[in-house]
Amino acid sequence: MTRILSPGKRMNILTSILVAVLTPAHLIAAEHDHRLALSDISTDTVLEHALEAAPELILADSTQLQADAFSYLGNRWINGSPSLDTSFIDDAMGSDVGLREMEVGVSFNLWRPGERQSAQALGDAYRHKNDTWQRWFKWMVAGRVRASLANLESADLALHQSEQAEADAKALFNTSTTLREAGMISEMDLYQMESLWLNARKQTVATEALLVDAEREYQVLTRGLDTRPNTPLREQQSSVSLINHQHPAMAMLQSNLDISMADIESAKRQAKGSPTLRMGVRRERGDFSQPYVDSLGVSFSIPLNSRRMIDASTADARAARNDAELALINQQRLLTSQLHEIEHRLSSLETEIPLAERENELGERRRQMAEIAFGNGEIDSTQVILAIQQAQQSAYAYQRVLMEQQHLISQYNQIVGVMP
Repeated sequence: MTRILSPGKRMNILTSILVAVLTPAHLIAAEHDHRLALSDISTDTVLEHALEAAPELILADSTQLQADAFSYLGNRWINGSPSLDTSFIDDAMGSDVGLREMEVGVSFNLWRPGERQSAQALGDAYRHKNDTWQRWFKWMVAGRVRASLANLESADLALHQSEQAEADAKALFNTSTTLREAGMISEMDLYQMESLWLNARKQTVATEALLVDAEREYQVLTRGLDTRPNTPLREQQSSVSLINHQHPAMAMLQSNLDISMADIESAKRQAKGSPTLRMGVRRERGDFSQPYVDSLGVSFSIPLNSRRMIDASTADARAARNDAELALINQQRLLTSQLHEIEHRLSSLETEIPLAERENELGERRRQMAEIAFGNGEIDSTQVILAIQQAQQSAYAYQRVLMEQQHLISQYNQIVGVMP
């Protein structure tokens, strides 16, 4: 049977309950020991470390080498490298009358009309790709940094909520133990409070693991950076509302398309072959009785080809060009679709945030009313604790939706190509 206590004693118990439940979590539960120290490190510093640690960085040299190599080839006055030709004829193993012929010359492959400009266009395309790749690389890594910082903020908020819930459950269990000893609640109620506390503790352990995972991913991203920003990333939403050709991803894919178009002309040039100019000297004699005769020779050759041969030789290059154009179109559609989804969600949050704020206010008012009602003996301890927990959940939901809005703004800026 439960005991009826005097109003004064009931008020004392109420005070102990409220003090226990409302005590901040960091005074009851052990503060989580972060593996990473919190500091005033800036997002730009984090981005610099992430750029240095990105595995794609090994591609930077190759794109620069491609640009330099093709630009050099396009600026040459001859097509390809010259070749040294030599020949020697002697009849010593045959009639042996003293016949000798010796030739030495150099061959040059010449450009057809317009081919040198096409080769220069290929070099320009690779140089442009190198520039756009640098922009794309920074934009891509910035997206990783934004996602990592968002994961850290989400994990921090979840851990704070779990620690608060655990502290509340622990305080509730301790208070229930006191109430049980006073005969105000049953043993079954005490077991329920203990079960609530244990479940809250398990949730805290799970959220701690999520934070550890988020910090580990952050360290991998930044190559072991042992500090992280002590304030969450906050950005202003960009005024850009379209995915245009200046977007880092679109610019790089456009450069790939330009290269594939230049590759078609390069394949045509190889299929046609190059005119060849040969210059050399020759020394010869007919037999032992004749003197050597020296001469200078110049020859010019033009390869013959057919339209079908050229089409067959450029088929792979044309297919690659179509693939590059398809990748450009699909990327623009994907980014546009993602942008519209973010815009729709941000628009929805404009309605949800006031509702969540109102729910937070109502939860706090219900908590205050429950405290007064408990002091007047109108409700029991379980009801007042439930009201307090509901108020905490409403507060968490409100903070969660505010955080989601900021994360969506970061995602919006990332999609339209704006750096943090």
